[in-house]
Amino acid sequence: MEVESTNSSGDFGLGGNISYQNRNIFGSAEIFDLKLKGGFETLREDDRSIFRNTYEYGVEGNLRIPKFLLPFRSVDFIKRYNPHTSLTIAYNFQRRPDYTRTIANLSFGYHWQVAPHVTHTIKPIEFNAVHIPFATPAFLDLIRGTLLEHSYQNHMIAETNYSFVFNNQDIRREQDFVFFRWNFEFAGNTLAAFNNITNGRRENDSYLLFGTEFAQFFRSDVDLRYYQYFNNGNSLVYRFFAGAGVPYGNSQAMPLIKRYFSGGANSIRAWHVRSLGPGSFYDETDLTILNRTGDLKLEANLEYRFNLFWVLEGALFLDAGNIWAIDKRDERAGAVFDFGKFYQDIAIGTGFGTRFDFTFFIFRVDVGLKLRDPKLMPGNRWIPWNRNLDLGRDMVVNIGIGYPF
Repeated sequence: MEVESTNSSGDFGLGGNISYQNRNIFGSAEIFDLKLKGGFETLREDDRSIFRNTYEYGVEGNLRIPKFLLPFRSVDFIKRYNPHTSLTIAYNFQRRPDYTRTIANLSFGYHWQVAPHVTHTIKPIEFNAVHIPFATPAFLDLIRGTLLEHSYQNHMIAETNYSFVFNNQDIRREQDFVFFRWNFEFAGNTLAAFNNITNGRRENDSYLLFGTEFAQFFRSDVDLRYYQYFNNGNSLVYRFFAGAGVPYGNSQAMPLIKRYFSGGANSIRAWHVRSLGPGSFYDETDLTILNRTGDLKLEANLEYRFNLFWVLEGALFLDAGNIWAIDKRDERAGAVFDFGKFYQDIAIGTGFGTRFDFTFFIFRVDVGLKLRDPKLMPGNRWIPWNRNLDLGRDMVVNIGIGYPF
């Protein structure tokens, strides 16, 4: 059983899960995991004292088989590459102030290790059914006629995805190491080709699957980290993340669950979760954080970690980045990525943190301070040089479990 709490400058959340595991369910080292999870969160809308509650619950079952079911069954392959097959089925219910959403997931994939530091994961089949049974009239009016409206419709996602991971960490000693992960995914191509050939049913210029529009897109992202160790537990961590998603064919916008957001305990820590961007977009009359998603994300982090005493560790950090839209038809002013001036939209935050290392888990408190806010007018974006810090607006406290990266 696990419990996690978050607090971000007045926002509060509590989540947890109960897990059951059988490490030999069929007598051949198959591992079965069953997880029940739930949580709630009270969010403050941007800098305003408006609090809205959200909650979710879900169930997930996973079966891990220590071999490839198909097409590789040779004993030699099993000995050399430590392969396993994973089958997952899950259901998630989310109730937000503006809408209710359910997500059903089914996936089938392979995982294997070709070298001591290199692993591959491919899921030939991953299926998501996203259903939005309720949305408030005010929210529907807000997104009506916009590209964002397509992200909040019932849809299905049939995709193939692949992940490459390089990690040369030696957990037995403190020494420099590199972590690199590259993901990419394609969705909807096979279904679109089949419907083109068979002249499948169309609605609003989109093909349907079981009466529901299916998504078609490409998405890829990279996560690169370098951990540099000094002495007495002191270390410096460098991180860079870049990702982009491009809808095409049967989709006019990326599905909501595949869009990027910024801010929060594991991102730009001087901003609330999902409150930064896209670009320089800001609408003080818009009381929803749902506009704060994008198709492209850039982020860089630098964190110096050091021992204090007992189980207490300290950290100083610097975060920078943002999200953007890539479709020039996007209605949000300042949201679209422009290669010639995207640097003007970079948000920068700094801060300090304390971590309690209890061996079996790390309890973390990070305090972030805004240095540069892209939503402000040009010339006023560097906060310390243009006005006094307002701790109510410029400081965010994040509470989490584990390191941010």
